[in-house]
Amino acid sequence: MTKLYFLLINLFFIVILSPAHPALAVEEAPLLTVYSGVIGRDVSQPDFLDDLIALNPLYYFANPFHSQSVLTTTRIQEIHSQLPRTQIIRHLTCCSLFNQKKLDSPIAQINFSTQNTQAEFDDAWANHRDAFMKNSRGEYVYHQNEPNGEMWVNPEQGYLLDPASSFYKEFLYDKIKEHILTSGYDGVYLDLMYPVFMNTFYYSVPAINSHPITDQQWRDKLISLNRYLQNRRQNDPNPKMRNALIITNSVGGGPGDSNDPIDRVQFNRDLQTQGVQIENPFYNFATMSHNNWLAKVNQIRDISSLRNNRMTGWLNYHHADKMDDQAQCDQHSLFAYTSYLLGNNSPNFAFYFLCKIQEDNRVRRIHASEKLTRISLGTPSSAYQQLASGLYVREYTHGFAIVNPTSSALNYKPNTNLYNAYSSTTYPQNINLTLSAKTGLVLLKNAPSTLPADFNSDGTVNLLDYNLLKTGFGTTYNLLDYNTLRSQWGQ
Repeated sequence: MTKLYFLLINLFFIVILSPAHPALAVEEAPLLTVYSGVIGRDVSQPDFLDDLIALNPLYYFANPFHSQSVLTTTRIQEIHSQLPRTQIIRHLTCCSLFNQKKLDSPIAQINFSTQNTQAEFDDAWANHRDAFMKNSRGEYVYHQNEPNGEMWVNPEQGYLLDPASSFYKEFLYDKIKEHILTSGYDGVYLDLMYPVFMNTFYYSVPAINSHPITDQQWRDKLISLNRYLQNRRQNDPNPKMRNALIITNSVGGGPGDSNDPIDRVQFNRDLQTQGVQIENPFYNFATMSHNNWLAKVNQIRDISSLRNNRMTGWLNYHHADKMDDQAQCDQHSLFAYTSYLLGNNSPNFAFYFLCKIQEDNRVRRIHASEKLTRISLGTPSSAYQQLASGLYVREYTHGFAIVNPTSSALNYKPNTNLYNAYSSTTYPQNINLTLSAKTGLVLLKNAPSTLPADFNSDGTVNLLDYNLLKTGFGTTYNLLDYNTLRSQWGQ
């Protein structure tokens, strides 16, 4: 019989002898990951909050596609009361206004409903027409989103505005302020702020003086916009606005926008970026060269080091290519995670990895980062090192991140006993362990503990254990709260 069985028996007597009490706010540090939700999930249901509390993420990325997935102000307050350290971030598409009455995609209607109201669009169209960008033929520039998918935007539905126009700067800041102060979000994520103009998202390219805009001109406009937003935020009389997060999709990554010569680090330094997403940096990990891999690790290092090593945001893998099986998901996600651990220098920069596994006629979505980030290595003791063998290693307080970026198997000989963070495998001192090509390992210095309520054997009693308890015992909020589990069964 398992530890869980024995604990459930004891809990039965606790429940019988103890009065019911409400759950308390989670006190422990959040996992360095992102919750992006399940498409179509009803966020009003109790199990949603249960699962969110069990994950305890640093960031909740709110980008709803269905009405039942839209967070209400009341729901945001409930999340904050249970997870006071989780930052709830609302998705916005930068430099855009949408004609709400013309949107015909149900998903686009939901997704862009908080971008602007119809009255705001009508006012801008009537009184600030010069802020709307045109192409070299004098036509307005329209958005184009997934023309063959469920979320589509046709001409005359979504418009591109000049990021540097005084009208749009003031409008966007006021809209951000509305999301923070009225709706209760902790920040916003401004999408499509790449250092190059992303032609694929629009039906045409904007022009300046009848000439197609250059990448440098586009960057200058985004820099002007973001510096304005940050200046307003930092000097806002409301302390909640001064503490708000403005995270930008200003690095890019993946196929299509990672081969240009633009220095992403310098661009984000020029933007005065407060938070950033690094997108799909290791999408082609199985074939990428050693130099390209190392450049991505160094990019993570340099960007996370901005703002005195306090950069907010996350690394986000969500590539559309389908994986064949769980093994491919495990290898790719662990390689990306250990590469991230080599480079990351900020305690506020999280990791998110989504696998999409093709199974017959459906796609199974696995949030691999939830498992990977559950074990904390502590703080880094030094920068990464390249060993003579070709392996890359970074030491942390509680263990090591090791990556083999080469196309050959390489050996590592630990000078102390080490333990695999995600299995029962041990690695004795002075005995070679082999890392296959394009793989990573997270190793612990100490064996996982045997605490009574450590159901997942990661060495601590945390929210993942509480979630396992609920799975075996049923809903427990009226029976045993999380902090009681830790205090009575985590010693």
